[in-house]
Amino acid sequence: MTKYLKIFTLLLISLGTYAQKSEVDFQTRPAISLDIDFKKGWSLGTEYRAKFNENSSNYRGSYFYLEGDKKINKYLSVGAAYRFGIINGENFHRFAGNIEGKYKVKRITFSLRETYQTQKQTFIGDDEGTAEKYWRTRLGLKYAVSKKLDFSISTETFMHDNEGVFETDFWRNRAGITYEYLKNKSVNLYYIWQPDVNKKYPDTKNIVGINFIFGIKAK
Repeated sequence: MTKYLKIFTLLLISLGTYAQKSEVDFQTRPAISLDIDFKKGWSLGTEYRAKFNENSSNYRGSYFYLEGDKKINKYLSVGAAYRFGIINGENFHRFAGNIEGKYKVKRITFSLRETYQTQKQTFIGDDEGTAEKYWRTRLGLKYAVSKKLDFSISTETFMHDNEGVFETDFWRNRAGITYEYLKNKSVNLYYIWQPDVNKKYPDTKNIVGINFIFGIKAK
């Protein structure tokens, strides 16, 4: 009996130590963005996003996005993006390029996006990653509930470049709805479950975000 009690006690201590080193955080991310559609498949987007971590009790920082896209044909598009972040008073720069394929079947749109990103400065604990170079693969699905309401889900791997070998750091799993409440004005509400992988003490982030989107048709 004493032997089993000792084993049970050691198990509880091990689980407690693991829990102390692996963290689960609830974050919120409010945002506002502007999307402009130009002629011949060109588009430009900007966004401001704030981040609150430590169970949404701490203002982590702000991000400013600028991105452009070009439709190659009905199925393919390419894009480039820049993000400027102010995190705890420090500046953070990120550049990315991507190619995305889409295929629509009635109300359902399937998508696959490949992204390569590089960042000039990194921060320990930033959930966008601490490596300088990342390869990201995102698989998504969008369902048009109506002309004004969409439901979407996606899963995306973040793989950092470790001397030429890409290793997965974390998964970003997202589900959300987008509702157009007025012409060219919509709101996107989403949830992200983001667990670390390939780590001894993996952290998990639960994120709720809202984005108010304004659109302009410059055609």
